[in-house]
Amino acid sequence: MRLTNSLLRQHIGFFFKKHWLQQGKRVPNSTGAEEELVARGIRVVDPEEVLKEQRPRQDFHIPGMVPPPVAFDETHPLWQSEQAYVYGDSNVLLEGVRQAQCLLNTVVFDDLPLKIEEKLDQTKLPNQLDRSMQQSVLSALVFDTEQVKTAIVKVPERPAYKLPRAYGISEGRRNLLILSKLVTHCERFAGPSVNANRKVVYNAQFLVPMTKDGERTLLNVKADSMIISNAPIHPLDTTVYRPMDQDLPALFPLKETVSIPQQNIYDWRNEYPINRNYPLSHPHTVLIHCSPGDVKNATELPVSRDQIEGRTMVKAFSAAAARARQLYGDDVKTLPQPITVQAVQTDSKSFHFSVYQLNTLDLSSSTERNMWFRKAPLDLYSECGYVVGKPTLENYNKDVLRHFAVFYSS
Repeated sequence: MRLTNSLLRQHIGFFFKKHWLQQGKRVPNSTGAEEELVARGIRVVDPEEVLKEQRPRQDFHIPGMVPPPVAFDETHPLWQSEQAYVYGDSNVLLEGVRQAQCLLNTVVFDDLPLKIEEKLDQTKLPNQLDRSMQQSVLSALVFDTEQVKTAIVKVPERPAYKLPRAYGISEGRRNLLILSKLVTHCERFAGPSVNANRKVVYNAQFLVPMTKDGERTLLNVKADSMIISNAPIHPLDTTVYRPMDQDLPALFPLKETVSIPQQNIYDWRNEYPINRNYPLSHPHTVLIHCSPGDVKNATELPVSRDQIEGRTMVKAFSAAAARARQLYGDDVKTLPQPITVQAVQTDSKSFHFSVYQLNTLDLSSSTERNMWFRKAPLDLYSECGYVVGKPTLENYNKDVLRHFAVFYSS
């Protein structure tokens, strides 16, 4: 029989419990024994001082043992006395592209470079490759066997209500699989002559320290995948696009670093993930994941499309700047040769294609500016999943693969 209050009222167990509670409130009375011993010259000693040997604490490192957590204070190995604005993978800029322009001294062109647009018009993919890509989309986003709890879905009209969690393919794996399928089909389209000069690396980390107007800013970001090549992308002619003819947007009264968190723990150094002596060390195309669970606003407001595009610009700049400092030194301002990097950001459905050209690392320069070319996002499909128990892919857009193939082959 289960012990309940009703049962204990008729059971001696109720009495014992109340008795223990009452006895626990008693205060021990002094017997006078200690005072009598002290009066006779006998010192009273705590038994633990005699029976337990006091030894200094020693920490032993056992292989395979989880190390103790590092304290986030002055004892941290990366502690810096001067605070810095640290931009990470989960951060977005409050003003999106406008703020990124001011921070990185960059002008924006709302179209891809002319040579890429011309190549897009001339490129036609075989029907067999398109059909294979459609099957690959279903394979990556529907038929994959991973079953984990997916992200929390909220109803805007009921912000406090959470829908039941569903099982399926995680956002990170969806992005990884769809980009892998696209790269594979681009390799089939480009052929061995191009593939021999390309390679894909994963989780490429970039560290770019910057000092502007006396304030420190560190870009600590990664490219989930990056295509590297044996030769750099040919830079664009600044006399044709004339970046100095455009003015940077005004953010007043906001600062360029608004919404970027300040920290004392950061690694103030430049880092490019590929050794400069490696034959395929040039950055070609950075592939970036951007799902709703990856980024968030400090204000907890929904992330806008403009903020997501600003994140693309910052990551493309980081790849180009880290490479420039690896080649020309950490103190370089005016680059002997511009560095051009392509960027593709996706949430497994929408794809954003852009090209960034780093002309200068002097972010306060009024005589030279960087350039960023972007195109409106393209949706790979309108619906991909099970509809009435049947795997369905609706409104497949073959232009995504065509853009990807041109980027890969350039």
